Amino acid sequence: MAAISSLLGRASFARPFCRQGSAARARDRPGPTNILRPPDEECLPLLQSSPDAAAAIQGAANQFRTGNWSASLIVLALCLVGVPHCEARTVPATDKIAATGEGRDATAEDQLPTNDEQDGPIIVTARRWGQANLASERELDEDQIGAYGANSIGELIEDITPLIGGVRDTPILLVNGRRIGSSTEITGYPAEALDRLAILPPEAAARYGYAAGQRVVNLELKKNFASTDGDASLAVALAGGRTSSQLSVARSVIDGDTRWNVQVTGSYETPLLKSERNIPVRPDAAAILPSLEAAEGHPVEPNRFETLAPETRSLNLNIGVVRPVGDFFLSLNASAGENRSTQLTGMPVAAIAISAAGEREMLYRLVSDRALQSRQRSTNYTASASLSGPIAGWQTSLSASYSSSRNSNANDTGYDSAELQRRVDAGDPSFDPSGRWPFIPLITDRNRSNAQTIGATFNASRSIFKLPAGAANTNVTINASHSRSGFAASEGILKGRFASNQLEGRWTLTIPVANRALDILEPLGDLGVDLSMEIGMERRTGTRHKWDAAVRWAPLSVIDLRASVGRENVEPLFEQLYGPRIELITRLFDFVQQDYVQPISVFGGNPDLEGGSIDTLSASATMRPFKGDIATLNIEYRRRVARGGIASLPTLTPDIEAAFPERVVRDASGRLISIDARPINISDDRAETITSGLTLLYTAKRKTPAGEPLPPGSPRPWTFSLSLIHSWQLASKMVIRPGLPVLDRLRDSGLPRHNVALNLAVGRRGMGASLNANWNGPARVRSDAAAGATEFRYPSWAQFNLGLFVEPERWRGISRARNWASNLRISLDVQNILNGYQEVTVLGATSRRGLTRDEIDPLGRTIRLNIRKQF
Repeated sequence: MAAISSLLGRASFARPFCRQGSAARARDRPGPTNILRPPDEECLPLLQSSPDAAAAIQGAANQFRTGNWSASLIVLALCLVGVPHCEARTVPATDKIAATGEGRDATAEDQLPTNDEQDGPIIVTARRWGQANLASERELDEDQIGAYGANSIGELIEDITPLIGGVRDTPILLVNGRRIGSSTEITGYPAEALDRLAILPPEAAARYGYAAGQRVVNLELKKNFASTDGDASLAVALAGGRTSSQLSVARSVIDGDTRWNVQVTGSYETPLLKSERNIPVRPDAAAILPSLEAAEGHPVEPNRFETLAPETRSLNLNIGVVRPVGDFFLSLNASAGENRSTQLTGMPVAAIAISAAGEREMLYRLVSDRALQSRQRSTNYTASASLSGPIAGWQTSLSASYSSSRNSNANDTGYDSAELQRRVDAGDPSFDPSGRWPFIPLITDRNRSNAQTIGATFNASRSIFKLPAGAANTNVTINASHSRSGFAASEGILKGRFASNQLEGRWTLTIPVANRALDILEPLGDLGVDLSMEIGMERRTGTRHKWDAAVRWAPLSVIDLRASVGRENVEPLFEQLYGPRIELITRLFDFVQQDYVQPISVFGGNPDLEGGSIDTLSASATMRPFKGDIATLNIEYRRRVARGGIASLPTLTPDIEAAFPERVVRDASGRLISIDARPINISDDRAETITSGLTLLYTAKRKTPAGEPLPPGSPRPWTFSLSLIHSWQLASKMVIRPGLPVLDRLRDSGLPRHNVALNLAVGRRGMGASLNANWNGPARVRSDAAAGATEFRYPSWAQFNLGLFVEPERWRGISRARNWASNLRISLDVQNILNGYQEVTVLGATSRRGLTRDEIDPLGRTIRLNIRKQF
């Protein structure tokens, strides 16, 4: 208390000057920030006083370091009220984080001066509630989030993908700056639960212990929030024949660091019959149609026994809770789901051979009103628990998870008429082939598979040492898991059971080299290095190694340059080797028959896979020429070279079928029956891509003075978002195995060289519209088979989608009292506005008939109405 007495004895009070870092942030955070205020106050008072007052404040700082909070806080409060010669100015917290690299796990000693620094300023750092431990690349506040009209956080992440640079994979999600066990524990929350969303820079993946190249988004939740949500949607194909419906009910509560969510979702889709579209009858069905109609005595429509899209049902439940336990956070999450689908695959026809006029001929009959079917059922159960918090200066997280899945498939292949044929051959007088046929057993191929995984992950991160340019941070992640799978087919004739243990570790180190804000090697700007190493071991395969190195350099405040290089020796994962076998009916184009077919595709593990190596190189430049990140220009070059690696089976072009004849089954007429689509080994694979983009994000200025909130019910500012992303495939070549020719995907396998994606959104809380378009350049597939060269040409084409939403509660003239319009949102989405489709032209000696619009894209334009109500 000596410091307090010393200061009080010298104080005559005068109000200090405190300036907010930015008007946009000040509107929701009035007043200066000190250590007493919650972390969402973004001011950093930098206190300067007379020598006597400085000594007193320094003494308070020393008491702070020794644990005497009360004395030090009172001194700081007095300074804010008014101490002679005491000046306070605010600095955004993100600037401090960007400058020093210090974050959530920084200690008091890191943030306050030592006894040897008494003549310098005292910097007290306070971070915003939920902020990540490094500066964000871009942020969206509550009004900007509301402009997208997303019903859930999961939908919002999909909508803002263009702002993240059009990432290829789903970004990693943090919640309030912390890792979470699974994204499913947060994506079901309503978007209104967010106070802010921060898109972190690329180096955030290494900082938080994730694989290099992944993007990270931090979700900053409101401190207090509660809602019950009912969500109903109906989608129809305007050409008719198919409707989709979904119903979801959820309850979400946030109370400080405690939150929980329960969500139940059910959906149903009607089948789309071939008879609903202008599609020719299948050749094998057309061949027997005259005999079948003659035997039945009436016309038969084969297409009513086949579907273009299956009937599907699904039901999912997700429950999650997070709460503090001392200095730690405990998270529990469980989910369960069931999915069923039924595909109609053909007419219920049985056949016998009879003698007529001294010759044998086939007699076909419909033996049921029920079409042949392919039925799939899958059930999934997951449970996870995680505990995160500080241990000995480390920010740690320990999670455990369990997942179980079961799949069953039943494919009707026809009717067994062997008994009837025996009676005909024996001349049984009690059986009249032209009369009513007795019961005939249905032949069904069945298979079942299951998979279980139990695992644990430990993650720890901290600043391990300080450099002049800031703190060096490290992250260590250890994963251990046990997996097993089983498969049985044809009533147990084929069986397989597999199990394996996996252990892998990842280490990352982030090193700041130059820092403009701290005047460390200032001519270089901001410069940093990220290093990461991985090692993985599995009982049934060899040891995997991977390393990555990245350099990030910002020579000017408006330019950000990044380059990375990496190498990995690849070994097949358990799922790739022994994943459960699943057989599904898939619709694809058969280049040999030049027709759309629906064969059985076999997915799962391939125990014959071997390892290889992958080398990656990337370089990117990002420019933000205007203040406030209104516009962002970026360009990125990527190269990936795989040698002896693992790949999915490519599109079944004639060249691929020639390379893997054992994976394709056709009947005597050449009709495609099944494809083994499990992973394959390749000899060499090389891909080079340049991606460039322009992103604009502008929010109109508020009409209220800075620091003052908008009056309740007043219109919110408009937000305009535009992204234009161009992908240019420089090269994409594969050698499947030595001795086979190089497969050029751009020249021979239907991969377009250019793709352009446009995303436009204009809105504010209460109403909005979005337009997205995707354009693909021309492509072609070539076959140089012995029967004659054939070329399939695909001209360039584009698809446009439109989205609209309104919230009637915010319309002028609607009463602010609680009524039918309260917390109601109505959304309308139109997919494929222009009803376009990818045309194809077949050139060559073996070219056949042209393809109809319904064959290429049977669904066409669809419209979806969604109603969401919060209670």
